[in-house]
Amino acid sequence: MGYYINPSVTPLSEINFQDLKNAGITDIYVLVSNDNYLPVLSEAKTKADNVGIRTNAWVFPGFNYASQVAQMKIGVLLDVETYDMPASIPEIKAMREATQGVTFSLCVKPDGWDGNQYYYLIAPLCDHMVPMLYIADYDKDIIDLTNWVKFYNIYNIIFPGKIVAGLETYESDQNLTPKNESTLLAEIKTVQPYTHGIILFRYGLSNFNGSF
Repeated sequence: MGYYINPSVTPLSEINFQDLKNAGITDIYVLVSNDNYLPVLSEAKTKADNVGIRTNAWVFPGFNYASQVAQMKIGVLLDVETYDMPASIPEIKAMREATQGVTFSLCVKPDGWDGNQYYYLIAPLCDHMVPMLYIADYDKDIIDLTNWVKFYNIYNIIFPGKIVAGLETYESDQNLTPKNESTLLAEIKTVQPYTHGIILFRYGLSNFNGSF
């Protein structure tokens, strides 16, 4: 299970990495930019390595140091939130080439719920696609979530392990109240049979408190 971290909201020094490990977190995705990637990722990797968690850089289009990150033995997740995915293909291809030897993932909008995301074009260009299955933001419910992951499981059949589900741990972008444990666990159990893994998005709530 993965965990997004925005260090500008919650400094790495305030996160107990052992608590993350104890809760079942295997990967962290740390938001970085061209200006801060080296010190932030160096600190994150040191802390994560100490407890056996893998480190990934969470970046947006325009990030220019993917090859340097890969040389640090850190994975890269490119956040491509667009309604014109074909226009992003050249950058995706270039970043895939720059990240040979480490995991390269794409965070994307959920196809069908939020336009045509051209999954068939990008699936061969990455190790994992991470659809943001934030059901309340799309006026969906657990049944819609079930139907989505079952339908798009075809990508896991064609490309084993391709889909990693992104789930939000708060009610919605309009309501940042943390979801109760039973609600979040229900979403996790719904997607688990049809995904390679799960990444939890906590928005401004990245001060992990040891429970989901």
